[in-house]
Amino acid sequence: MKHAIKGFIVVLLLGGAFYLGWAQYRGFLTRGQRPPEGTLRLNEMEKSGVPDFTLKNLGGEDITLSAYKGKVVIVNFWASWCEPCVKEFPSLIRLLNQYPKEVVLLAVSADYTLEDLVGFTKAFKVSDVSNFIVMWDSKKKVAELFGTEVLPESYIIDKDGQLVRKVAGVEEWDSPMALQFFRQLIK
Repeated sequence: MKHAIKGFIVVLLLGGAFYLGWAQYRGFLTRGQRPPEGTLRLNEMEKSGVPDFTLKNLGGEDITLSAYKGKVVIVNFWASWCEPCVKEFPSLIRLLNQYPKEVVLLAVSADYTLEDLVGFTKAFKVSDVSNFIVMWDSKKKVAELFGTEVLPESYIIDKDGQLVRKVAGVEEWDSPMALQFFRQLIK
């Protein structure tokens, strides 16, 4: 009898925990809760537009997001120490080579040192790709502005400067489906 009561209590507790999780997921328990900061920033971008920013490229020139209006822009947050970022880089380069005049990548690095950043870009021969612009966000201000929480994280912006899509995690940027997506954006 004791085992049956203990079993019933365990089932009751597990069932209650499941219900609370389900109720929270379905939105029934929302009083006093707040979405993550990144979600709030994304919602704001969808309403008010993508925030403009200026950072220096590796040549020391100021690069401003709004200067690329009229082109499809990918703002990619990454770091040389980020293994998924390393995995993603070759497909980004192949995508940019497919659309050298229509698509621009603003690669915003979260590296700790400029030396790590420069070494990484040399290894991938990024300087050979004219529409691949590398910038260092040493104080993480631009990442904060976008609400970036994970690396890699990318924001695809259309020719009118509107957010089209946010990609969190690794993407195969030159897959047939991705290439078709960018062809549609370029039209």
